[in-house]
Amino acid sequence: MGNLTFLPLNRTVMACAGDTILDAALQQDIPLEHECGGNCACTTCHVIVLEGGENLSAMEEVEADRLSTAEGLTSTSRLACQTILRGGDVIVLLPA
Repeated sequence: MGNLTFLPLNRTVMACAGDTILDAALQQDIPLEHECGGNCACTTCHVIVLEGGENLSAMEEVEADRLSTAEGLTSTSRLACQTILRGGDVIVLLPA
């Protein structure tokens, strides 16, 4: 378990290790777009990890390839549908 904070919503939820960021968001009614249904076929669930990157799964090549087309890409960008929580606290920014 860990705290997962979504900015700029300023909402912090308890999240289970093993869930993706998208899973945790949907379970807590956080409005996180995911047009492809969480299948790594789009970039609508793009988030920027502000803190706690060490508490997340490593990025797989398929995620990196898809992310390369995301608008507003940063060095800490992730796709919420592919990023698995490993426990501990994480803060993410939902890009505008």
